[in-house]
Amino acid sequence: MTSEIMARLSETSRIIAAAAKAALAPLGCVRKGQSRVWRCDRRFWAVQIEFQPSGWGSGSYLNIGPEWFWQIGPGLSWSYRPTDFITFENAEQFRPLAEAMATIAAREVIALTERFRTLDDIYRHLTRRPLQDDWNLYDAAVVSALLGDLETSRAHFLRLETCEVVFSWQPRLKARSAELAALLDRPLQFQQAVYQGMLARRKALRLPDDPDCLNAALACRESRSPTPRSEQSEL
Repeated sequence: MTSEIMARLSETSRIIAAAAKAALAPLGCVRKGQSRVWRCDRRFWAVQIEFQPSGWGSGSYLNIGPEWFWQIGPGLSWSYRPTDFITFENAEQFRPLAEAMATIAAREVIALTERFRTLDDIYRHLTRRPLQDDWNLYDAAVVSALLGDLETSRAHFLRLETCEVVFSWQPRLKARSAELAALLDRPLQFQQAVYQGMLARRKALRLPDDPDCLNAALACRESRSPTPRSEQSEL
């Protein structure tokens, strides 16, 4: 890589970082180190924003998506691109494009936060189409159990158990699913297992400690009574 290309990449990243800070920091988003990734912590999930570089030239894509903290391993639950790639030619030309992209990112953070205020919102999203994907089945199984619908959760876990193993990550997912499915008749132990997984995920993402991250989710369930405080204290 020539010094000229490196300089262009550095200038691109510097401009994006400044634009992202101006647009996203006021929303509580935090940058991941010196990367182009930002994260907005929503306690039991987060919005991830990535200003993704291209392998073909200087510039940036914009990837937005949620991370459910009950999932295992790194990565987004799903993501999308709300705008087109922007190309860096020079600083003067690129700066307004980066600022516009960061503004779009902020708008999407707000929209996703409103869209997924409760576990019910997340479950409606997960089940808006027939569940086919392993991860969607896992997410739906966990969330329906947290919502108190144990039979639906059990059905999702059973379907996941029968999924064909094709990828290297599937045995780990199946093992975690079996572990949680075995706890469905003991709701507090199920919640405790999910809670410990959420804490581990938050720690892996270097997010601040939040001992009440699961209680925050349980307390805002629609038309359902929050977990009694005597039970919450066990989480």
